[in-house]
Order: sequence, then structure tokens, then C-alpha cells
Amino acid sequence: MRKLFLSALLASAVLTGCSDAYDINQKGVVTEESAVFRTPADIEKGIRYVYALFPQESEINFDSYFTDELGVGVGNAGQGVNDGSYTFLLLAGNDDVQNIWGSYYGVVNRLNRILNRVDEMMVGLHPTNDKVTIDALNAHKAHAYSLRAYCHYKLFAFFTPDYTNPNGLSVIKFDFLQTDDYTRFEKRSTVSEIVAFIESDIQKAKTLGGVPSSSGTGYASNEMMESILVKMYSMLQTPAAYAKLETAFNNLDATKSIADAVTYVGMFGPGADSADGTEGIFKLNRVSTDGTVQSGVASSWYPTEVPEAPYMEMGRSLYNELDKLEPSQQGKPYNSSRLETRYLAALHSASQVATNYASLSPEQYRGQDLLYIGKYPGITNRPLMNSLWMFRYTDMLLSLAEKRAFEGQFTGTVALNNFTNVESIIFNIRANRSLAMDSTPLVMPTNFSSAQAAYARILEERRVEFAFEGQRYLDMKRLGVRAGSPGFVRDPQDCASTNACSLAPNSTKLTMPIPRSEMVSNPNMVQNPGY
Repeated sequence: MRKLFLSALLASAVLTGCSDAYDINQKGVVTEESAVFRTPADIEKGIRYVYALFPQESEINFDSYFTDELGVGVGNAGQGVNDGSYTFLLLAGNDDVQNIWGSYYGVVNRLNRILNRVDEMMVGLHPTNDKVTIDALNAHKAHAYSLRAYCHYKLFAFFTPDYTNPNGLSVIKFDFLQTDDYTRFEKRSTVSEIVAFIESDIQKAKTLGGVPSSSGTGYASNEMMESILVKMYSMLQTPAAYAKLETAFNNLDATKSIADAVTYVGMFGPGADSADGTEGIFKLNRVSTDGTVQSGVASSWYPTEVPEAPYMEMGRSLYNELDKLEPSQQGKPYNSSRLETRYLAALHSASQVATNYASLSPEQYRGQDLLYIGKYPGITNRPLMNSLWMFRYTDMLLSLAEKRAFEGQFTGTVALNNFTNVESIIFNIRANRSLAMDSTPLVMPTNFSSAQAAYARILEERRVEFAFEGQRYLDMKRLGVRAGSPGFVRDPQDCASTNACSLAPNSTKLTMPIPRSEMVSNPNMVQNPGY
């Protein structure tokens, strides 16, 4: 991990937009934290900066290309195909893989330095005379712990081969200050060690008073920490973990609820803040002055940005799933008066749907079936930039459904009740995604009669609910085998030229490789299976 930590340490000194918090005297020289962070306000400024460094754009980019969410667009000239992004080629040198690994560890490096500086500032403070300062520092410390837990949760999700093996390899536990000791090489911790570390950081944050949500969903909060636990426990798939999942869900259920149809549509544009009081839990705020864009594929998604010829579009298999959500409109051309908001949010209004697409030649298909993506319409002055949702209440609700499906594996009345609970959760979601006035779903899936069937319904619901939000890859990793899913499946028209039509849910590619830079620089690093 030497190369990673060295680059992250130097990068920590170059915080664009926060020059008053970090200064460099010359190349390779890092200013001491004691010269940078002198007051609680300085600490707060340093923590708030790290939000701009989270790599959600890379996650969406990878997820959309590698799964069955995207299809080759009318203007494609090899983008995403020649580099293997669209053809299920995943190597240790993949840019998105390296960015996800390096970015999260880079953020943790900054947080560790800030946490150490807070401890230094605490020394000598009198509990009575300096109560205001101590309280402020403790609040910032809780904030830093919550973000460190989030980073390790993300790394755990992408790079752990088997969530269910407590003794299996996971990622590096980064809870120390990086030094200039070039002989120190870190090893991967076990699943149980990383889980315990994430739990510990969250408990530390809670003990310090938690992270109130007064700053809005663009920052960490107590609900965000409970969401980390819900998502992590859903991966472990044990009775004990699922019991903890329900406790965490109940903690956030007291303050959050599912958004109605109108609010849902507004979550993916300038009105994202409208969901703060209901559906929204945690998002990355992107503003017009940021240097980043919505995602690496954003410029390929919008016909207004790539005039009349985007080189990637919505995958046909995904479109067909969205189309089924409103039976009275299924198989018909695009209609902006549809009542299913997930269809309306995901599909750009300029789309041209060829109802006979399956009988078209490959050339006709690319030129006539134009499925433009419209989920992120952009913000003022930045048409390709949007705030990105990390945690939403519906995500947590479907995680609870996973617990109910797991409990349904056991026989008797309790099992049947749990399958009914899964169905009720999906009923509630679909009712709130419909613009119809009768508060009922436009259509409901059938067959909730077994654990596998219940998992399948959950996976199907997640596909349409979280399209282009960077969830599909990890959803398939966690649920695909249990749901009896065929995995990522593209429509034959979308893979006619590449033959990259499907990827099974038990593929080793459902775990990211350890980046090549880490493997080269760290002799103690073990690569994931299949790479």
C-alpha cells in the first residue's frame, strides 16, 4: 500500500478550493496539520472539502457500462467497446477500479490526519472553561468517523470476494497515520475485522453525540450511519446480521419515508433537495463551480450535449423492464403522459421508441430505436452535473425486504408471512411511483411463494428503481445467485456486434480486482480470485 499512501498523502496537501486550509511550500513538501488546523472552524472546513473527492461519478460510469444498463448508441464509434468497458472486460488496470480504490483511501488518509489533529487540539482544554470548543471538536470528530466508516463500507462492498465468509479476505483497514516508513506494507483484513471496524467507527461517532442532519442530506447524518449498517448487514446474510439490520432500519424509519411520485421525479434534477425531508438520506452535492461532472458517461447520454448522436443509450433489456411497469402503455411509443414515474425519470423526452425493434437490422436498430437517458437533467449552468444520491429510503426498505425473504426460507406460517411482507413492500413502492390518483400500483409482479422468488422480485424492483444510480453491479453480486437470476442480460440487438450478451451472477468479475498499482507496490497484497 506504499504507493497508494504516498500519493494520497501528497494529494492531501493540494486541496483546490481550500487553499487556506492546506498550503505547500514547494513540490513534495507537505505543511504540518498544526499549521493548517488551528480552530474548530478550520477542522470543519477540512472535513467538508472531502465530499468533493468521493468517486461516485466513477461508480456510475463503471456500473452503467459493465452491467446491462447501457446499450450502444446511434453515434457510437467504438467508445466503451474498444476499451472493454461494455464487453465485460475487467482488469486490474481498469481506470474506474483504480479511481474507486484510490479515492476512498485518499479520503480516509485525510480524515485520519484530521482526527489526529483534533486529538492534539484537545490536549490541555479544560472541560468547563473550554466546553464550547470541546463540543465543537467532538462534533467534527464524529463527522470524520462517520465518513471513514462510509469509505470502508464502499471498499468492502466492491473488493470483498465473499461477504458471507468472516475469515475471508476483505480490504485494508486504514486506521493509522501514514508515515515515511517505506518498509511498512499493509495486508488485507478479514471480513469480520472490516465489519467490526465499520461498526466501531459508527459507535464512536454516536458516543460523541452523533451527526445531526441539520446540514441537510448533502452531509453525513445519524440516518446516513444507520444506512451504512443496513447495507452492510444485508451483505453478510446471517440471522445475527439481519437482526442488526432491522434495528438500524427502525432507527432511520422514525425520520424517513418513501417519496411520492412527484417528489421522486424531482430527486434527479435541480429539485433534489425536495426529498430531504422524506426519501433522501445522503447525497453528494455537486454545484456549478465544481470541476466534476455528473458521471464519466454523462456526455454520451444527452442528445443536447452530443447533438443528435449520443454514443451510449439505455439498454433495451432495461427499457423493456421499465416499459412493463404500465401495462396499458407497454409496447407503445414514448409518451410523456405515462403514469409510471420511473419510466418518465429514466427516459429522455427526445427518445424515439421503435415498437418493432426486434425485427430491425442492426443498422436500422441503431438509427431508429433511440433510447436516450434522462434521469439526470442537470443543474443551472451545468447541464451534465447533478447531485448524486448515495442512500435513499427506498433502498433501505428493499434491504428490509431482503431480510424478510431470508426469514421466509424457514417453513411454516412465519415463512409465508415474510413472503407476504416482501410483496407488501413492493406494493408500497409501486403505489408511490404511480401518478394515478387511486394510490395503487399500475401493476404488481406475481410469485412470492419461495425465498428465491422473493429475492428475484426484489432484484427486479431494484433494477427499475435505481437505474443509472450505480447500484446494479453490487445488487447482482449480493442477490443474483439467491434470486436464480441469469445475471446481466442484454437484449440480442444490444450485443449483436460485440457478442457480450450476458454475465452470470457467480462470475468472479462481480468482485473488483485489487488495482494494479497496489499489487505492484505492495508485496503483501493478495489479488482477488479470477484476476
